[in-house]
Amino acid sequence: MSYRFTSTRFVSVSVLPYLVMIAGLLVAAFLIFWNLGQGSIDLRDEALTAGRSLYIYKTHDILGLEVNGVPSVRKPPLVYMLTAVSYRLFGLNELGLRLPNAVMGLGAFFVVAWGALRTLGPAWASLSAWLLLGCFNIFRVSREALTDTSLLLGLSMALIAGFLELWFKGDVKSTRRLPALFGIGVFIATFGKGLVGLYAPVFVLVAFLLLNSGRLRTYLLVSILASAPLFIWMVAEAFINPDFVSIFLGQEYLERLNYHSSFLTQFIRSPLWYASNMWRWFRLTGLVAILLGIWQLFMCLGNFRLRNSLKRIEAVNCPALIYLNLSWLGYFLMVSLASHKSRRYVLPIFPLLTLVYLVGFKIIWDDIIHRSSRALVIVLICASIFAGGVALASHYRRVPDYLPGRKAAAMALRGYLESGYAIYTDDDHLAPILHFYLDTIVPVVSSLDDIKGDRTKWVWVTDHPVIGAKRLAGYYIIVHSP
Repeated sequence: MSYRFTSTRFVSVSVLPYLVMIAGLLVAAFLIFWNLGQGSIDLRDEALTAGRSLYIYKTHDILGLEVNGVPSVRKPPLVYMLTAVSYRLFGLNELGLRLPNAVMGLGAFFVVAWGALRTLGPAWASLSAWLLLGCFNIFRVSREALTDTSLLLGLSMALIAGFLELWFKGDVKSTRRLPALFGIGVFIATFGKGLVGLYAPVFVLVAFLLLNSGRLRTYLLVSILASAPLFIWMVAEAFINPDFVSIFLGQEYLERLNYHSSFLTQFIRSPLWYASNMWRWFRLTGLVAILLGIWQLFMCLGNFRLRNSLKRIEAVNCPALIYLNLSWLGYFLMVSLASHKSRRYVLPIFPLLTLVYLVGFKIIWDDIIHRSSRALVIVLICASIFAGGVALASHYRRVPDYLPGRKAAAMALRGYLESGYAIYTDDDHLAPILHFYLDTIVPVVSSLDDIKGDRTKWVWVTDHPVIGAKRLAGYYIIVHSP
């Protein structure tokens, strides 16, 4: 017996949507992991991740985090703990450093596909990864050792679990695993990124309270248990580090609300900066998703003619749609208020916008009768995927190579280190890079006179020309034997 593509029976049993969905996830995986272990590491957050992870790798201590021998306790330790395990498995190299973050970045694609599959079915879920591919910043962050991927994955998992809870209206069979997945997401977001991860449990609990969810107490208990590791770690840090509260709460959080900050002078931008960049970051998919989200809110909250015009409005789960749209909008408004802005901080809204996009078109599709109207929907979806693909192609970095000169300087010093030399530098930006590649603390000094001790030989790396120095990749390496 043969089936035509228009056959209802064929569509219901076809594996084609699953193949399309898997293909999209494989493309995302390829683009995230391709050449991940090549190139050189970045100066700012990637070097900090490398140093803190190296400290845990060496000492197994998650409290007294250091970078090149200098205390550096500004983030919770989950990402650094995972990276230390990755060091053990893959070595002290770029792959070992970046792999945990790459896995978490790819996890966001799986979470969106899972959420769409559970709510909309395989046909619409097959589009999820292809649409999210257009958010090229996810690939930039996933291919660099940052803590932002933990926030991306954790918030996506927790907020989508809450969406599914409302979508299935508390059905025990459909929702029995959701509280556990919600808790895992809260744990990843809070213990990986910090207090900003509390947005997920706070929003979900308030939404469940207002939307009359019957499992509010369950999610309250899970929220407390999942966020407890963060608060236990914070209390322990406050006891052993007298500056922890002022650094972790003052500089890392309160100072980010100060538009006249003298501490965070970089990336201070206006409240509308995120809104003005939405088209650039998510192209047509983001624009259409926002319009569909506004329409969904009006449809569910207002008494509009548009609501009455839909033939299948009775089948639409309005509490779930209200939750879904307010979940990304609330986070978007929260990060927009911060003075210190980066494209990395807004990433958690894009998986949610992808679901808004798919849910909106699914509602419209089910209400359409004419083929020409359905063809228009197909064209718009294809245009969204194409526009996102063009943006990704123009912004994708094939090799994550940030500071090749500093890596070259570190590689040139390995032989000296193995021969018993001590390494010093007067460049505090170079020191964390040397610390990672040489697997040793590199003291920062201001001049040759500052180097003291009973060592018989040492190497000094500097940005400035010195008589008798060897120039390598922009740095002068002086071999000295007093």
